[in-house]
Amino acid sequence: MVAKPFGMGAGAVLKALEHLHYVQIDTISVVDRAHHHVFKTRVADYSPDMLHQLQATQRSVFEYWSHAAAYLPMRDYRFYLPIMLGYRNARLQDLRGSSDIISRIRAEGPLQSKDFDTGQGKSNKGWWNWKPAKIALERLFLSGDLMISERKGFQKVYDLTERVLPASVNTQFPTDDERGKFYIRGMLGNLGVAQLRDITYSKASVKRLSGFNILPCVKENLNEMLDSGEVVPVRCKQEIFYCLHRTLQETIKVGPKRIRILSPFDNLIINRRRLLELFDFKYQLECYVPREKRQYGYFVLPLLYGDKFIGRLDCKAERKTGNLLINNIWLESSTTISAALINQLVLSLQRFKAGLGCTNVLILHVDNSQLRKTLSQVMSYP
Repeated sequence: MVAKPFGMGAGAVLKALEHLHYVQIDTISVVDRAHHHVFKTRVADYSPDMLHQLQATQRSVFEYWSHAAAYLPMRDYRFYLPIMLGYRNARLQDLRGSSDIISRIRAEGPLQSKDFDTGQGKSNKGWWNWKPAKIALERLFLSGDLMISERKGFQKVYDLTERVLPASVNTQFPTDDERGKFYIRGMLGNLGVAQLRDITYSKASVKRLSGFNILPCVKENLNEMLDSGEVVPVRCKQEIFYCLHRTLQETIKVGPKRIRILSPFDNLIINRRRLLELFDFKYQLECYVPREKRQYGYFVLPLLYGDKFIGRLDCKAERKTGNLLINNIWLESSTTISAALINQLVLSLQRFKAGLGCTNVLILHVDNSQLRKTLSQVMSYP
């Protein structure tokens, strides 16, 4: 039985996003785009069309900057206005030459970067070597003048904010108190328990982008919410963490123990320090590490079994051949191999394969000899 904590369909995707506070967008697609992977882990029947529907048709989801580029609930739009304003104020000089782009989009409708191809070539510095028009579009997007109305493939389609933002959305500029409480409620709702530095995990990137430091307003409001009882301190691993009082009142339905294959950008593990401190799991995404210094592989995925991280999976989806290639599986030294674990690993790989549109699982290597021998009896080896 597959767990359905948020239900099914596009409505469940929105509920999952509202619960998570944000879902990171990333370009790497060795296995799956990060946002699709995160949603597939939580919504049993998820398909990319559902996210497209929420963004392009229902307008209940928008893209902007959290600690990185992210999908965000449209209901939270106003809490990102201070970042947009801060970015605009810091980039006034850069934005002055963008009126032609605004005029074209106003006259022609939503446009992509390729629609502004002037043959000028790419910029020779910064912004991932983008061409000038792409840089201008992104600046207008970050300043709030433009929004992403949809994506075609993975390419952004830009439109005027006034044409994308639903009239029903609250656009009142938040006070620092409102913004502090927003971050606290959002991150504690997402993580369950967290310390102050986990709540303000995005503070460095937000400050670089907009000049706005969220730490003071979060600190002040955390103390206020502790006094009111909305937030309560809890002891975990001999340290004090914070938790929403309502979370302690919730009835947790514990389903069958399953293995979940997580994205490197999953909300649960993106904060690597917290992952190590709470789960004793040291993890690094090694695609950013030189090949000769990698311990595991280019794009290795964590394996979560119940509430414990038991290992790592190095895999690649080859959709042209229909194969999900398993380059290697590593188990943590503390992991006990059992019939139940083997069964859940096989089921997890089969679900993962199907969700990626592959038809076969090909295991090239398994680090643990006992696990390798057992898996060879039930799965395909070349």
